[in-house]
Amino acid sequence: MAGSKTFYDVLGVKRDASKSDIQKAFRKLAAKYHPDRGGDEAKFKEISEAYNTLSDDKKRQEYDQMLAFGGIPGGGFGGRQGGYTYTTNVNGANFADFFSGFGGGAGAGAGGFDFADIFGGRVNRPVAGSDLTMSVNVSFDEAFKGTSRKATYRVPSTGEEQSLTIKVPAGAYDGMKLRYKKKGEYGVNGGPRGNLVVTINVAAHPVFSRDGADVRMKLPVSIYEAALGTSVDVPTPDGTTVRLKVPTGTQSGKTFRFKSLGAPRVKNPTTRGALYVSVDVKVPTKLSKKERDALQALLDADERSYREER
Repeated sequence: MAGSKTFYDVLGVKRDASKSDIQKAFRKLAAKYHPDRGGDEAKFKEISEAYNTLSDDKKRQEYDQMLAFGGIPGGGFGGRQGGYTYTTNVNGANFADFFSGFGGGAGAGAGGFDFADIFGGRVNRPVAGSDLTMSVNVSFDEAFKGTSRKATYRVPSTGEEQSLTIKVPAGAYDGMKLRYKKKGEYGVNGGPRGNLVVTINVAAHPVFSRDGADVRMKLPVSIYEAALGTSVDVPTPDGTTVRLKVPTGTQSGKTFRFKSLGAPRVKNPTTRGALYVSVDVKVPTKLSKKERDALQALLDADERSYREER
């Protein structure tokens, strides 16, 4: 079998090479021979098929077993199938007769095992590239109004850097995912590229919080304002203000809704969510003697029962 070429020879690694060694060898060769970079397409297919087999534990085990029998899928002699040659006659045993004895020709084997997986079947089938992922950080205001980011990422198989402009839509929310088709890992055997999936991370805002397209905020008011009623200019996420009338006797947690003052809806940016304003009644932590005397007088004159239900 001198001169026979195995998948290990194609990648230039030893038979006991680790997965890491196999991956490094493939990346180096893929960067050199990838057609998109002016490389040899036939050579790229050859190294892709070798990598597809040796990087998969099950396929590699089956492949090594065939090597032990003397068959060399990808070798330089014997029959030819799927672009790679292999021997069907080793030490007087004709594997072609063995294969054909199970009704499936050279592609079928015992126990449902398909030798076409090794001899030009699944190895040669186009396989789509995997998806790549990255994240982009934006501020609350950028997510609210929409923005763009120029980003650069690396394709693992070739090590090449690629760039694109990520368009963050108005109304984007924390954890939102944007999918860019055919910007991911390269496919093998002519398979399509995978996608690039970008996760949007939205920074927290000191006043507002998001609930989908709705925006929520807490409005601090004093016990005096809550008791007597007041009017407050409330900020909105788009930078304007809206007047909120707090009725007499408003309780802490009371929520007011302002229609269409929330964030744009991503799927229908012409419409917007609502702004919800929740009253947060603040009790003074320190009182002057005058305040304490005044409040004590009010308490003494108050005949209401606040804990009757308890």
